[in-house]
Amino acid sequence: MSEYQYYEWQTLDRPLSPEEQAAVNRLSSHIDVTSTRAVVTYSWGDFKHDPLQVLARYFDAFLYLANWGSKRLAFRFPKDLLTPDQIEPYLWEYHIVLNPVDDYLILDISLDEEEGGDWIEGEGWLSSLSRLRDDILEGDYRALYLAWLRAAELEDADDDELEPPVPPGLGEISSPLASFVELFDIEEHLLQAAAEASPPRQPALTIPLEKAIARLSPTERDAFLVRLARGEPHLSLTLNRRLQELIGMSRPAVVTPRRRWGEVRATADRLRRESRQRAAAAAVAKRIAELQAFAPREAEAWREVETLIEEKKAASYDKAVALLCKLHDLARYQGHEIDFQARLANLRARYANRPAFLDRLERAGLR
Repeated sequence: MSEYQYYEWQTLDRPLSPEEQAAVNRLSSHIDVTSTRAVVTYSWGDFKHDPLQVLARYFDAFLYLANWGSKRLAFRFPKDLLTPDQIEPYLWEYHIVLNPVDDYLILDISLDEEEGGDWIEGEGWLSSLSRLRDDILEGDYRALYLAWLRAAELEDADDDELEPPVPPGLGEISSPLASFVELFDIEEHLLQAAAEASPPRQPALTIPLEKAIARLSPTERDAFLVRLARGEPHLSLTLNRRLQELIGMSRPAVVTPRRRWGEVRATADRLRRESRQRAAAAAVAKRIAELQAFAPREAEAWREVETLIEEKKAASYDKAVALLCKLHDLARYQGHEIDFQARLANLRARYANRPAFLDRLERAGLR
């Protein structure tokens, strides 16, 4: 298998200037650059620069994939819009890291498959994941919790490891979160175990805007207008936070008991067992329904078996044996296996000169 590495960066807050585009274009002879995106794909060789430094200097989101199982997603946040203390419980050494770079904080999520993963094309993934950056800015930490969950699984965490705060809404996975779950191979029963402790998401706070804005001083209002005219990214987020502060509006914290990793894993194991039991029961019910539907055709099926054997063709023998297998299943279900074996013995005796047919019976376990 040939080597495959995929690097992609995107701007989310503003396009690159022509000068920035030119600078990014000089980073690699393999790079494809637009005002909002840069992509490098390698079949052999490596990118010669630190991709997170490129992110910090020019872009807002970054994705790296390699066919040996490496998967990396990173976002750049303005320092004054993110609260590191709230992010810290979700961090995991080498896997989920938050580092300051100049005026920014870089959230770096690396969740590699230890034994390599399936071949995965990089195109389209970052666009489906980029909304998670705004979610985190708005205090939605579901992606961070899911990253922690996967890191705990990859590292075979100690059972006493305390989980981070469980964010609301893990039972209501959005499209970007679904992409995150798929990309990083978060097992469905582990996700369900996490969701069991996750309360529903609450509707967004409705700020009485006229009342709140009236409390801004003229100087502060003018400052916000100037920032708006300059096109400052995320200004609505900054303004809404300030307005909530002015009128003393905040959502009550939803506190859920924090479990140990061993409890989360045990819950996932239970859910997995229950899922297998349901699947097995459904398979049995389906099989019984099929046999009950086949039962009225039993006599006809025995006649069809003989007709097919008489054709002396390999394909006809295959069809005859397939029908005999169904008749055997029906006989066991009805408690008539002795009758079935007697009829099968009769067929064997009558067609003892058909070795190709008899060989197929042996291979099907019809002795």
